[in-house]
Amino acid sequence: MKHFKLKIRVTFLGMLMILIVFSCQDINLEDQQSEALVDLRSAVAGKYIVTLHSNEINFQKNGKYEDVQSWMRQLSNEVLFRNGIKNKEAINVYGYAFNGFSVDLNASEIELLNKDKGVKQIILDQSTGEQLNLRNNNPRRGGGDEPTPEQDPEPAPDIKPEWYLDRIAQRQLPLNGKFESNSTGAGVTVYMVGLPVSEELKEIFGERANNVDLTVGKDSVPEGFLSVGILKAAVLGGNKYGVAKGVNIVGLETIYEGVDISVDLYLKPLEWIMANGKRPGIVLFPGIAFKPGGELEDLLEKTIGKLFDDGFSFFANGWQGEHRCDLLPSKLNSVFTVGASSFDDRMVQSSSGSCIDLFAPGINYFKEGFPEYPILENLDKNFDNPASLAAGVAALYLEDKSNADPQEVYDFLFETSTKDVVRFSSSINNHLLYSGLDTIGAGEIDPKRNTYAFDLEASALKNRNNNYTVVFYWGKIESESGMLNVYQDGEGVGSVPNGGSYMINVSGRDLSPRTYKFCVPKTNLCSNEVVVSFN
Repeated sequence: MKHFKLKIRVTFLGMLMILIVFSCQDINLEDQQSEALVDLRSAVAGKYIVTLHSNEINFQKNGKYEDVQSWMRQLSNEVLFRNGIKNKEAINVYGYAFNGFSVDLNASEIELLNKDKGVKQIILDQSTGEQLNLRNNNPRRGGGDEPTPEQDPEPAPDIKPEWYLDRIAQRQLPLNGKFESNSTGAGVTVYMVGLPVSEELKEIFGERANNVDLTVGKDSVPEGFLSVGILKAAVLGGNKYGVAKGVNIVGLETIYEGVDISVDLYLKPLEWIMANGKRPGIVLFPGIAFKPGGELEDLLEKTIGKLFDDGFSFFANGWQGEHRCDLLPSKLNSVFTVGASSFDDRMVQSSSGSCIDLFAPGINYFKEGFPEYPILENLDKNFDNPASLAAGVAALYLEDKSNADPQEVYDFLFETSTKDVVRFSSSINNHLLYSGLDTIGAGEIDPKRNTYAFDLEASALKNRNNNYTVVFYWGKIESESGMLNVYQDGEGVGSVPNGGSYMINVSGRDLSPRTYKFCVPKTNLCSNEVVVSFN
C-alpha cells in the first residue's frame, strides 16, 4: 500500500496526576509445606495483614466501634506476644471487615506466626514504596526532568468556574450557564476513603463536612492530600460549587506525612464505614488502582462486597489513560467507574474498557482557585473528580429514593445519562453523566458500537478551485507497526501514521460523498465508518 503524504500529525497528551498502583503479590501461609517455608525465608521485611480464625474472638462485635477496636487491638497484641514477638504492636486492627490486624514483620516473625493455630492468613500488604507528596506537582516548581506536557485547550473566556455543573445539567453543547436541581442530596452521606476534608471551611460546606482521623495518633496530613480532599468535597457537595448542596460529607483520613500508601490504609476506612456508616450512603474512592491477584485482592473484594450488600454505592475514577478493567476497584461489578471528558465532550486522559460506566467533566475545576481555600496549583487538571460528580448526582437521586439498593443507583445513572456523545472514548459506554434525574432527551445507544474497536471522525474543508482538505481524528488504538490502513468506499487506499489525527487533500468537481474506515494492520480491529461530503 502507498502512504498518504503527511500533512499534519497531532498527538493528545494529558496531565499525569495521582495514580497509585499496587502490585498484588502475596504469600499463602496456611500451608505448612516446605515450599511455603522457602518463600517465607526469602520474604522481604515489610507490613503484613494477619487474619485470625473466628474462634479467637471471645467478645461481641456488635458494640461501639471504639470498644471493638480496643478489644481487637488487645487481642492482636496478645497474638504477637504469645509467639515471642514482644517488640512489635498492631498498626491497624479489624473486627468488622474481617478479624485481624496489620503489623510490620520480618521473615522469622512470619514463621513464628505461621505456626499459630489461631492465625488464618498472613498477607503481604502492598504499597508504592514511595512517600507520596503532592507539594511539588507543579512542573514550574521543579522536581524532575520530565517535559512539560501539552496543555488541554482553555475554555472560552465566558465559561464560569462551575462549567462542569453547567455541562452535566444539559444534554447538548453549547453551555447555557445554568445548573438547576430541585434536589440537594439532603439526608445522604458520602464517605471519602483516605482523604480528609476541612471542617473549618463552613463557607464552602456549612456544617455538613466532618473529618474522622484514622491515622492512629499520627498527624501532619500531606498538603496535597488535603487539597485533593477539599477539592473533591467541594465538587461533590459544596454550597456554591457542588452537585449535591445538601449532602453530608465524611472524610476518612488515613494518610499522614511520610507514610507509604498501601492497601491497609484503604481497608481501614471501609472497616469504619461497616461499623458507623449510615444509609443512604455512598463510598467515594480516590484515584487508586490495584493490580489483581491473590489473597490481598480477595480481602479487598470481600470487604467492598459486604458494604455493597449492606446498601452502600461505590464510585471510582477511570483516568490515567490505561485499560482499567483488569484493575481494582474498577474491575468489580459493585463499583461504578467514571471516565473523564473535556470541554468538547472528548475523552481526556481517561481509562478505557467496558468497565467504564459513563463519563463526566474531568478538567479545569476552579482553574484560578476559589477564594475560600487556596488549592495547590495544577489541581485544576486533576482527572480525579468525575466520580465526585457522579456521586453527587447519585446523592440527588437517593434523597427521594433512600431505600434504593446500589445496583438501582447505578442503573438510574446509566439510564439517565446522555447517550453516545463522548468522543474517542475507546469504551462501549460513551455516555455523559446527566444531573436532570430523568431520561428525557437521553438519546439511544448506538447498536453498532460494539462492532468497532475505536472511534473515527472526519470532515471536509473546502479550499480554492474545488480543492478540499479531509481532516481525520480517531481514538487511541495500539498498532504494532505504528500505522493504520485506510479504506475508502470499501477499498484499501493507503495507510497513515497512528497519531490520532491526519489530513489529506482531495480535488475534483461535483464529488460524491465518500466512506472512510481505518483498521489496524494484520488484525480485525477497525473503526466505525464515516461519510465525508464535499459541499
